[in-house]
Amino acid sequence: MLFMLFLITNSALITGYEDCFNNKPLKYHLIEKCHRSKLGIAAYANFTSITGCQRLGLEKRGLAINFSPPEAREDDMDQYTCEVLRCAESEGGSSLVNDTRFDYYSLYARPIPIENATCVPATGMFHLLPNLLNYTEAARECMNLSGNLADIITEQRTEALAQVLANASVNEAFVGMTRHNTSVFRSDNGNSLDCTTYRAWAPGHPWRNFYEYDCMLITRQKTWKTTPCSSRRRALCELVPNGPYKRGSIFLSRNRTETLTQKNSTEISTAMALFK
Repeated sequence: MLFMLFLITNSALITGYEDCFNNKPLKYHLIEKCHRSKLGIAAYANFTSITGCQRLGLEKRGLAINFSPPEAREDDMDQYTCEVLRCAESEGGSSLVNDTRFDYYSLYARPIPIENATCVPATGMFHLLPNLLNYTEAARECMNLSGNLADIITEQRTEALAQVLANASVNEAFVGMTRHNTSVFRSDNGNSLDCTTYRAWAPGHPWRNFYEYDCMLITRQKTWKTTPCSSRRRALCELVPNGPYKRGSIFLSRNRTETLTQKNSTEISTAMALFK
């Protein structure tokens, strides 16, 4: 009987741990050869292979890396061969420059993060939806961006994402935590709030009415609130790292802008010529 109880208890613990670790392994994808990102560097080192650089990147929680392969290095090269970047390039690659010594890799390869995505170093890429939506609508909009409503299960994430709201002068927003006829909140990726002892409930929360107040908000004051899923709020999407990369896609918006600029310039020149 005692042995059976031990097995049942251990089984429950294992199930609990499985609920806590549903995140898939991260991988850096080659974005563009002979290009280097000038975004902020979190760490750097010398490696002869991309494997070592990738390992350092994951250890330092970098969202992207620059790596100089042996065949591209110059004899007088005095830079480190591996640069771990705090953030990843968005559409347009505004900080990406031609550099034959380096190749640029990112966790975010397909799709490339939208141009106005917000980087939270060591955490991820996020997007604050501009319109007031209910939870279902917000979740759908995030999926259209290849993302989910944001996970705020840790103190670091809660504080960092509250700052995103503060910077945007937004008081509160939907995040990816819900409960269904139970007291347990789960994130959109399956993680249970029971996996951590950290709590950031605002005074009076969570509401005990499981049938109405079953969605969660994060506030700019670094607290959590419960709210009806039918209420209309701003929402914070977390973009999901994925790949592989479709070559050239990071520059599509840059190319469209340059084409439009050239077209407008041509039209202005033509109009001026007609008035001469």
